[in-house]
Amino acid sequence: MLKKLVLVAFACLAAWPLLVSESKTPPSPAPEPPPAATAFAFPDARDNPPASWTGPVFRLSQNYPTTMPSPETYPWKAIDFKTKPMEYLRAVLAYCLEGNITSSGDFDINQNTTRKWYHAPWMHPNREFIHGMTNERHSRPGELHPLQTSPWLNWAVGMYNAPGGYVIGRVWANPTSPDPSLARFPDGTVGFKLLFTQAPATQVPYLANSFEWLTDINQVSKTGKPPVQMRLLQIDVAVRDTRANSTTGWVFGTFTYDAQEPGSTPWQRLVPIGLMWGNDPTRLFNGQPLTQTKINPDLRMQQHLGYGVGGHKRLNGPVDNPVSSCLSCHSTAAVSLNPPRPTISGVTPPNPTNQQIRTYFRNISSGTPFSPGYTSLDYSLQLQVGIALFVRSGGFQPPGPTPPGPMTATTMASSARRSAAAGAMIKPMERDGTPPPTTTRARRPRRRRAR
Repeated sequence: MLKKLVLVAFACLAAWPLLVSESKTPPSPAPEPPPAATAFAFPDARDNPPASWTGPVFRLSQNYPTTMPSPETYPWKAIDFKTKPMEYLRAVLAYCLEGNITSSGDFDINQNTTRKWYHAPWMHPNREFIHGMTNERHSRPGELHPLQTSPWLNWAVGMYNAPGGYVIGRVWANPTSPDPSLARFPDGTVGFKLLFTQAPATQVPYLANSFEWLTDINQVSKTGKPPVQMRLLQIDVAVRDTRANSTTGWVFGTFTYDAQEPGSTPWQRLVPIGLMWGNDPTRLFNGQPLTQTKINPDLRMQQHLGYGVGGHKRLNGPVDNPVSSCLSCHSTAAVSLNPPRPTISGVTPPNPTNQQIRTYFRNISSGTPFSPGYTSLDYSLQLQVGIALFVRSGGFQPPGPTPPGPMTATTMASSARRSAAAGAMIKPMERDGTPPPTTTRARRPRRRRAR
């Protein structure tokens, strides 16, 4: 018994230094939480404003909703776009402008207290810094008006409402690996675009007293040439409407400014050109009246419209290519980076065959790719342009053989830096096939040659 007590006492004494040491050691502090991740911000524009600039500066609206927004009461839902197309269009335009027109008559989505609007990212390599506009197709002499003798540049900026912003945010949730397979816009999505032209009212009289914006088309920070005054010419709207699911799922519409319209502000002098929810694929060659395009019968100015036979032309705006149509052009919004394939042109090739015309003027359902092996961007050319610019800047390119079919987030995330050849294939959609004129030659040199 004594022996056991001695052994226990010895063990306690042996452990005493350790117990004392542990008792003197302060408890380890709780691990600090990891630093908060810095929110990624997509660039706003191509250039920073010059140091002396005091005017407006564009800010990309990119706080995209992370959950599906609650549906609004959309005013156009009470209107049948097939039987009352102009009323439908005016309801959509009123929704788009509500809250975006400031007290001074300017346009600014960042001051809207009614609803949020969002821009598509990665168009900044082409965005000017004042209003975030990008170069559109230029207008050839005579396209805008018989008095137009010079080609003129057109620039534009587009926005999406909250359902559209939610989808854009999902596609670009990983800013280094966008996932185009998530480009599926829900019912109620609205996109709209303001298009401005450099053309003066002396050559296009219906532009008199239009809304004007200064636009940095000359890159003042690099060339020293000042911004150029441009006039609002056209507004495009696109509505995801399930009532059009039997054709494309989308309703596209176009407005033009008309100085002859009544109204105290330029925004009140916008006239609907028409709308379309299908390409009338059964009426491509027979000259029969169109049933899926409705053109405003009360238009007072010349409009070139789009493809048609026998005077029955599909919807297009004054800036758009007359060989195409709104839905035909936007149906090509798709990418194929896995493996890379050339970007699809937005318009038919010159002197197209009948089969090529049939291909471009199909009714392609929302979310369906234009061609096999491509991933649809659901009629969003802004997503297509952004992803194309991302790839060409040094984005992803699969390093070797990859599974066939549309790319996924997994295959894109594992891809390597692009090769020069692949980057040349992936480019923003072509609308015209000809390079735009320079801003300096769009005026005086061409006039001298005409003399």
